[in-house]
Amino acid sequence: MQNHKSSEEHTHHVCPLWVGYLLSSPIRTLYHNPEKILGHHVQEGMTTLDIGCAMGFFTLAMARMVGTSGKVMAVDVQEKMVEKLLKRAKKASLLNRIEARICLPHSLGLNDYHQKIDFALAFAVVHEVPDANHFFNEIYLALKPKGKLLLVEPKGHVTDTEFSTTLAVAGENSFIIKTSLPVYRSHTALLYKKELKTT
Repeated sequence: MQNHKSSEEHTHHVCPLWVGYLLSSPIRTLYHNPEKILGHHVQEGMTTLDIGCAMGFFTLAMARMVGTSGKVMAVDVQEKMVEKLLKRAKKASLLNRIEARICLPHSLGLNDYHQKIDFALAFAVVHEVPDANHFFNEIYLALKPKGKLLLVEPKGHVTDTEFSTTLAVAGENSFIIKTSLPVYRSHTALLYKKELKTT
């Protein structure tokens, strides 16, 4: 795990702990159903990444989808969020499929996951990161060739113009925008890792 003190010094930029309880509520499934949102992209045996996992609303769902042969890497800047996620994973008997880490605002800490991730999810995260360019570069490096990133941003916090800017930054970091997906009150884009030609 990363330096706890450093991560907590920056938590004023991110979602408060009490909101984490709301985001992990089963009621949220009514409008953000993980199976509907992720079902076409996450398959058994995959290694997936949940960025800004909070208490694991999507993490636990992905852990069920990847099965016993798969793995979910979950990262968040807040130590208490990660602690709650691990407790929930243990209760659901999914702990052995999940690796949770406390990351830093300026780094996801995925150097040891270079080209190991099949699918990454960034749900309501990018508008909170201090450097979107570095953020997308880190994900690009972690993804396998032809790996996918599902980007979801809340319309209440992110304007159409801001989301377009985010997609432009993703494009500058060698992501190809394939399609958008219907997610309640959200901007969405499914991005593919573009393979760079070597000479």
